[in-house]
Amino acid sequence: MVSSYGISDAEIDQTYRTSLIMPPGERAALFFHRLEEACEIVSDLLKDGIRQRELCVLVFREPEALIKEMMRCRGLDLDIERSVVLVPQKEFALDNFTQAILEESMRGLAQRAKVLGFDGARLILNVPEEMSAQLPTEGAWSELERTREELGLTMVCLFNMTVLSPGFLLRSLSYYPRVIIDGTLCRNFYHMPVIAVTRPENYQGFYEQLESIREERDIRENEHRERSMLREMNRELQDELTQRQMVEFALLRVENNMRTMLDAMPDMVIMLDRDLRVTMGNHAFIRYLQDMGLDTYFEGTSIYDLLPGTSTKGRRLIEEVFQYGHPTVIETSVPTDIGNLDMEVRLVPITVDGKVDRLVAIARPWTPPSRDLRGMWGRFDSLRQEVLDPAGPMAGSMDSCPHPVLLVIHGGQLLKVNQALANELGRSMDEIMAMGNAFSFLAPFKGKDGIARRTNIEGRITIPSVLTRRDGSTQRVICYLMYVGEGDDHRVLVVISKEQ
Repeated sequence: MVSSYGISDAEIDQTYRTSLIMPPGERAALFFHRLEEACEIVSDLLKDGIRQRELCVLVFREPEALIKEMMRCRGLDLDIERSVVLVPQKEFALDNFTQAILEESMRGLAQRAKVLGFDGARLILNVPEEMSAQLPTEGAWSELERTREELGLTMVCLFNMTVLSPGFLLRSLSYYPRVIIDGTLCRNFYHMPVIAVTRPENYQGFYEQLESIREERDIRENEHRERSMLREMNRELQDELTQRQMVEFALLRVENNMRTMLDAMPDMVIMLDRDLRVTMGNHAFIRYLQDMGLDTYFEGTSIYDLLPGTSTKGRRLIEEVFQYGHPTVIETSVPTDIGNLDMEVRLVPITVDGKVDRLVAIARPWTPPSRDLRGMWGRFDSLRQEVLDPAGPMAGSMDSCPHPVLLVIHGGQLLKVNQALANELGRSMDEIMAMGNAFSFLAPFKGKDGIARRTNIEGRITIPSVLTRRDGSTQRVICYLMYVGEGDDHRVLVVISKEQ
């Protein structure tokens, strides 16, 4: 269906839909303190009347320009809306505003709405104090109410609580069956139906009711503030829970990455607490337990109970690591299905609040040095004594050594060589010394990556190298180095072995 203005009912319903719905023919009152508060409700009432195809008449006290501007700010342009008629209150002769004149105005409004094709009429009246003087009796108000019901006129009266007298407000409060509170049409529990028998007016009860209304309003405002605070606290709690979940997810991801890295290592990695109980192990450790036919559920089990054949000689050393927090490397053996396996175990302490809380043990197979190699490291003491005191009791140790030996300074400059080196190179000792520098016949071995490797364990340095003989042939050797002396004038003692 299309209205007389060319707008369909569906478009009108969608444009002017509000939360405040006033049934046609209803009567209600709005008590307000501030004009802005009243304008918000009045705009909803006008929109609701337009949506219900009613001719709306607004009788107001304030300047017309102010009313139009305030309605425009709330989405209602009264300059183009033909369903709303503005009537300034000053056009009424309030001193002659009788019951008959008001009835005639109500009938004229209803007739005009019918002629213009509206479904009904709506009167929104800003009630002045003078109306109480012109209509003093309850009988006059009762007659006006019967006329309004007969015409089916929707009526809303506005009462400014800052300018009207308390007595008039109390009488008005008891007259209307419905009131608008916080934008909602509500039942008025203080409504007293008009009766024909007159009785003395006692306003004390009404004053108490008005005070009760104010208290209830304060209670509602406090409840609204408390609900707002609870909503804010709930939002903050939700944000905190979200942040905690994000932190928890990040920690889980870090733990998963660490676990993946440990499981990818070929070496066995375990974690021990202060009671030497295993709290964590990687896949290599679990495979070892499976191969040995041991229980793979190891958490909380002592390392010595988990591996019954493990030597307990290193227990005191482990306890010292917990006590002093020094990273330590120990050499031990563990049982396997083919016998004991020599292992090198690196103990890395983990401190919490300055105290060692756990140990990470990294175990890898280890090959003990051969007897000849141990004997060669043992020769270094006598060789070193000869370098420090050439005329001392260890004199001649270098010449008697079966391995090639040379003494150099920083940069490789030769200081002394033995006969074993001369035999290996196919040169005399004087020819070797005339070459001046050890790099003329000895150079570090470089792998495919072009990098020379060297190992330093407690001051014992080994370097894989290449020895070049007089005839141009080469030999892969291992050079064992030990520094003699301190500062810039230190010397380097080198023993060459063909063992690799």
